[in-house]
Amino acid sequence: MNRSKAQIEKLEQALARAHQVQEAPPFPTAWVYSVMRDIRLHAGSTRAAIEIPRLVWRAATVVAFVSMVFVGSVLTWNAERPDTIFTGFFSEANMDPTLL
Repeated sequence: MNRSKAQIEKLEQALARAHQVQEAPPFPTAWVYSVMRDIRLHAGSTRAAIEIPRLVWRAATVVAFVSMVFVGSVLTWNAERPDTIFTGFFSEANMDPTLL
């Protein structure tokens, strides 16, 4: 086990020395500016891609709320009118467990 640790430490030291010696290649200024411009453009499109799911969830929340209000109003309206067609169905459903 000690031998493998010593080998790993030697490898780490060799890699650290190689990294310290390495110099960055010279890049033209125009190339650096074009890369930065591309990064900014890409960052702007990513932000728009993040906003779309938020918009979908907000719309889904509004649709769910409106649906609940609509269903609640329909159920209340049916409860106030005893002569509706569905009252017979609901009374049969309570009597016959196979309809549930």
